[in-house]
Amino acid sequence: MLLLVFGTAGKEAAAISPGPALARLSPEAAENQSGIAADQAGRGRATGECFQLRPGSAANKGEKARRCEPQSLPFARCRSGINTCRIGYENGPLTWFACEKERGNTSVVPRPGSILILAANSRRGMPTGHVAYVEEVVPQGATTYRLVFSHTNYDRKCSLETNIEATYDSVARTLDIHGGAWGAWGKGLQVAGFIME
Repeated sequence: MLLLVFGTAGKEAAAISPGPALARLSPEAAENQSGIAADQAGRGRATGECFQLRPGSAANKGEKARRCEPQSLPFARCRSGINTCRIGYENGPLTWFACEKERGNTSVVPRPGSILILAANSRRGMPTGHVAYVEEVVPQGATTYRLVFSHTNYDRKCSLETNIEATYDSVARTLDIHGGAWGAWGKGLQVAGFIME
């Protein structure tokens, strides 16, 4: 199910609960996934708490326009509760990932509550990459996973998408998005990796 919320000052997205995907796993795998999700759930905050819309401003003469907040990175920090590697206001997704990689806190294998870091993509205007919060992970094979994720300001119009489904290949490190605003073109996106905790 896709929930697309175009924010206005009075709108908030609902909190996300684990989806029915766990029912399709074996009892052992479902228990493991549920345990990981429960461990992660206590750290972050619900989507609505993390998406308190603060629209940007139009630029006046000689002034730079302010962006809509929260951008994808502060949203993901809020949802996950991962607040390490804060390197300043302009800390971008790939800078955050590089810092966490030095700390041994990254992986190419996702888990619920982790942070998906997309690599830079000049074709799509993402020179510093992009960040999304991983809600669910369902193994589809030895190296392929179905992900459900949430992200904000993918279009810089104060937007939020939740329950976006994608297929991730951990060997090729590519992501194919199956719905939402990026569904039409989000195929073969390069993934830097996942920030774990």
